[in-house]
Amino acid sequence: MAQHHGDNPASKDHRLRIVLHPFLFGAAVGGVAGAVVGTLLGGATRSLAIGLVKLLGRRLTDAEREELRFELLLQ
Repeated sequence: MAQHHGDNPASKDHRLRIVLHPFLFGAAVGGVAGAVVGTLLGGATRSLAIGLVKLLGRRLTDAEREELRFELLLQ
């Protein structure tokens, strides 16, 4: 009984390699590009993150809290 061409184990290995090579190439290119962009934007991202932490961690003064409460009551 003859085997079909699609059932050949060597054919399956060849198809796997055809699919795997572009994936590995894309993953490598994406990894390098991500590292370069991350390095270039690292300083700006760091300062932005520090600014946000300071802004969100800041406590309201009593006057600011009362003003906010008043504005919320007006709505």
